[in-house]
Amino acid sequence: MVSKYVGIVAAPGAPDRLAKQIKEDLPDVLNKKVDADIEWEVGIHVDPLTGYAELVEELYKKTDEYHDKYDWDYTIFITDLPIYRNGNIVTIDINEGTGVGLISLPAFGWPPIRKSALNTIVSIIESVRGGKDRKELTTAFNSYLKTSKIYYEERHFEETESRHSVYYMKNNWRGNLRLISGMSSANNPFNMMRSLGSVVALAFATGTFSIIFSTSWNLSNIFPAERLIAVSLLAIVAMTLWIIISHELWEPVRGKSDKQILKLYNGATFFTLFISVLFYYGILFLMFLTATLVLLPSGYVVHEIQPDQISVIFYIELAWFSASLSTVVAAIGAGVQDEKVIKESTYGYRQRYRERYRSPDE
Repeated sequence: MVSKYVGIVAAPGAPDRLAKQIKEDLPDVLNKKVDADIEWEVGIHVDPLTGYAELVEELYKKTDEYHDKYDWDYTIFITDLPIYRNGNIVTIDINEGTGVGLISLPAFGWPPIRKSALNTIVSIIESVRGGKDRKELTTAFNSYLKTSKIYYEERHFEETESRHSVYYMKNNWRGNLRLISGMSSANNPFNMMRSLGSVVALAFATGTFSIIFSTSWNLSNIFPAERLIAVSLLAIVAMTLWIIISHELWEPVRGKSDKQILKLYNGATFFTLFISVLFYYGILFLMFLTATLVLLPSGYVVHEIQPDQISVIFYIELAWFSASLSTVVAAIGAGVQDEKVIKESTYGYRQRYRERYRSPDE
């Protein structure tokens, strides 16, 4: 039986994790959809430079280096970079000269579905083998990404001195929103929850002390749902902004040549932190709801609140109000948490970290 080797070069983080998830299934799918008479071998190679975003041109040069250095039958690059070409958002790129495929993971949105990534790799290999024409491939990619329209164009790239088949989304609000959501997914907002443990403890201690006083009961009882929603959103946004400011996570855009990329970084940073704080807020709310039910029996509350107003809704609104109030107080504590974990959840920090791996001669 003939053996073929598929080399997947992935950036550290989300691309690497996704590649490991699909590694076991890829040979079987290739046997079913491409050629059952081939023994498919799959290897994963993690390269920090695959995720170095400041010079996307270097990424294309890197694909040539791997093609020339290794005798792989098929080479697939998976990057967490947002890639723009001719004003459009690149999703998949195939070098027609070398057959190397490039996948920009953020363009897959949130979350990057394992099955879609797996099918994309299979379709790229089918295309390189001549099994699918460009129209069929465009239709396939559209079915994988679903919510975004994929277009096709063929262009000559100076970086690789080859013609490339480029599959892209239009650079509009819809495409950029998908890109930011995909970048936020690559940032792994749940990783930040590890750094917010002591903040949750501080917020819960502060809020638990406040819920034993009747002022909180009365305020939560008279506030309409609209005001409680506004207060909670204000608290979540305030904590998100405080983390960004206290850890200097915002990338300065003024005077920089790559403003569009930096704006994406900032958008992804805010969205990532907002999701992290939202989950933190949800955990805090459940903790307060439990505390109010345990610490405040209706017979005690009735001295301040009308009996007909004491119900499950009363306890939910009190927990809601306490979670919002304590989140604002605890935001100050967020500035003294594990700074490395927080920064690792942003593109700007990871890109500067990866830059250290660049060759001195480059």
